[in-house]
Amino acid sequence: HQRLLRTMAVLIGLLNVTLTAALSVLVLLAKERLHLDSVGYGALFSCLAIGGILGAAFGDRLIARVTAAWTIRIGLIVEAATHLVLATSHSAYEVGVIFFAFGVHGALWTIASVSLRQRLTPPEMLGRVGSAALFVSAGGNCVGALMGGAPASGFGLSAPYWVGFVVAVVV
Repeated sequence: HQRLLRTMAVLIGLLNVTLTAALSVLVLLAKERLHLDSVGYGALFSCLAIGGILGAAFGDRLIARVTAAWTIRIGLIVEAATHLVLATSHSAYEVGVIFFAFGVHGALWTIASVSLRQRLTPPEMLGRVGSAALFVSAGGNCVGALMGGAPASGFGLSAPYWVGFVVAVVV
């Protein structure tokens, strides 16, 4: 019955639908628009991973400086920017930079949102609330993985990224 937690779970579920839909066609974007080979494609994910590692390593200090609420707000801007860059960019370097930023965002979002969920949830409900949030989050990933190819094949390779951008802006 916690409105904020329910809203956050639904929003991350929606964001995961669009993110995973976008990632499901990323290999095509990397090959066709960015002209990357398998090493370049792996380098993109290395940028994401390095951002995630740095975000996790320094996340507590960063969140303490800007607050958890602002961390989440800024993270939503990074989420929207990621989709925008993927929809428009022809530069592997730009995509690498936004993937790095998204990696930082992912780590910070996890720290902030899980900490908030744990603070707002009674101890006897932590397992149920955590598993419900994971169900919605992972469910969004599953739905997105199935949906990514349809807009790309019907409306062009950029379509899943534009959908993701619009959803992130609305969220």
